[in-house]
Amino acid sequence: MLGELIINDVYKQKRSMLIFMIIAIPVFTSMLLLIDFGIRYESYLYPLAVQKGITSWQMLLLEQKMVFFKEYLPLFGAIIISSLFDNEYKNNGWTLSLAHPVSREKVVISKFIASLSFMTIMLLVNILSLILVGKIMDFPEAIDGMYFVKMFFIQLISVASVMTIHLFITIKNKNTLKSIWIAAILSIVSSQVFYRGETLSKYNPYSFSSFSDGLAPTNLRLQIIMSVVLIIIGLLSTLIYFNKKESY
Repeated sequence: MLGELIINDVYKQKRSMLIFMIIAIPVFTSMLLLIDFGIRYESYLYPLAVQKGITSWQMLLLEQKMVFFKEYLPLFGAIIISSLFDNEYKNNGWTLSLAHPVSREKVVISKFIASLSFMTIMLLVNILSLILVGKIMDFPEAIDGMYFVKMFFIQLISVASVMTIHLFITIKNKNTLKSIWIAAILSIVSSQVFYRGETLSKYNPYSFSSFSDGLAPTNLRLQIIMSVVLIIIGLLSTLIYFNKKESY
């Protein structure tokens, strides 16, 4: 039954802008990076990478800060969750969903897994687009597959921890824009704090994905543990609240 709920939640988005968004954003940001590297790679970025002792691939990830993809992943996660719940708040969707012989826990878990599925696609499209940029620019170094796998895992678990926060916010408020605005403000503030090099970023879940390229010093193991703990606490809190909620 859980599998059917997940498929149904994903299917409901076929006419929304969500599928377009999760593909268009990483593709568009990579196109901007391609233009940037096309102009500055040989004359500036590659010599700078050699000077810093990093590869062209790492320089590509370092330059991605210009388009704030990693930094705004919490915002993208909030938009994904809001899009899934927006369907339920419209046209009496909750009444229809809860009329089925299925527990409320499964309804919430289904939406969380569906939102992670969309985020996973977005992150994979991002990686494939970045690799394509490197191939077009003919980077001299071979693709470090494990580097991208590690980056993907860190980004996914980091953004998942923040998405549990916005899962709770979205269930608590019918106005799904509240969750998006909160994510937008916190993402912007967190990115500014991160680039100022303040220690707070190492303990701020809204900044965890910014460390995913491995170029900024931090304790990734601690961040992963904090993310897992936050996911567990966030999901349990949301399930408890949703079970007690009477009006939708």
